[in-house]
Amino acid sequence: MDVDGRTRTFIEHLPAGFSTSSGNKYVAIIAFPGRGETASEFEAYSQLDGVNAIVLYAQGLDGTGGEPSWEATPYLTASAHDYEFATDLVSWLAGSSCVDSNRTDLTGKSDGAGFAASVACGNSQVAAVATISGAFYEAENHCTASGRPLAILNMHGTGDTVIPYDGSTEQGLYSTDAWIKLWHDRDQCAGPVADANAASDVVQSTWTSCADGSEVVNYRIIGGGHTWPGATVNGGPGVTTQSVDAAQVISAFFADHPLS
Repeated sequence: MDVDGRTRTFIEHLPAGFSTSSGNKYVAIIAFPGRGETASEFEAYSQLDGVNAIVLYAQGLDGTGGEPSWEATPYLTASAHDYEFATDLVSWLAGSSCVDSNRTDLTGKSDGAGFAASVACGNSQVAAVATISGAFYEAENHCTASGRPLAILNMHGTGDTVIPYDGSTEQGLYSTDAWIKLWHDRDQCAGPVADANAASDVVQSTWTSCADGSEVVNYRIIGGGHTWPGATVNGGPGVTTQSVDAAQVISAFFADHPLS
């Protein structure tokens, strides 16, 4: 894809049994890898190929230190035109006869998670977003406590040494709690938080009664590292919980939250 005179690339995965002649309209997911990761590495450990969706794994450009990353981080500037790239991907999917136009969703890990959220905040065609081990930089945040309500699912390990669960003043990172508060304020969630043990090492917090049918869900992975829950391929340092499968949880969440 040409974006501002520069070639941008992505991997397109089609679900099992996909056929352009079937008339089926699929969920579409755009997935953004973390800093230093390639689209193919993200595809390998995320296991999103196993869900019934069209998945685009976007490739970032090299930034500081020669590692691929995204805008919404300190490592790339607006000259990368990443937001334009993401918008073009969303528009391309929206124009496809194979895609349900109410079900284009974004996900990502680490820096890719922060970028996915920032894109979703400013794009009215995105239905929901899922962020894993997210790096949410205060200075780069495009998501404020006002704006279009949007369903969000977040997963983060308390043992993450790369992007700490409690944030980092030195790195300019929101804590998970502060980041989630932005979302339940934005989504005008009136109901109290409901905590439940999704597994022995996973606390699921859910805010409901939110505007336009949105919902805010946070999975606190006790002792989890900078990893993708349920991955069987190494996706980062630290413990990878097998108590929940992020790909399947994300798929179910997206299924529950089309555009209103």
